[in-house]
Amino acid sequence: MNMLTIDKLYFVGIGGIGMSALARYFHAQGKKVGGYDKTETVLTKSLVQE
Repeated sequence: MNMLTIDKLYFVGIGGIGMSALARYFHAQGKKVGGYDKTETVLTKSLVQE
């Protein structure tokens, strides 16, 4: 898989410390990021604002 050709990513469990960090990283790299978590957390709230 070549990450240079992927422009959209979707993370399941995005409210966790690991997945949210990956989402922030890829977002900073210019990728479109989305995700789902069954529980709203401080991390998910801050990701929405970013």
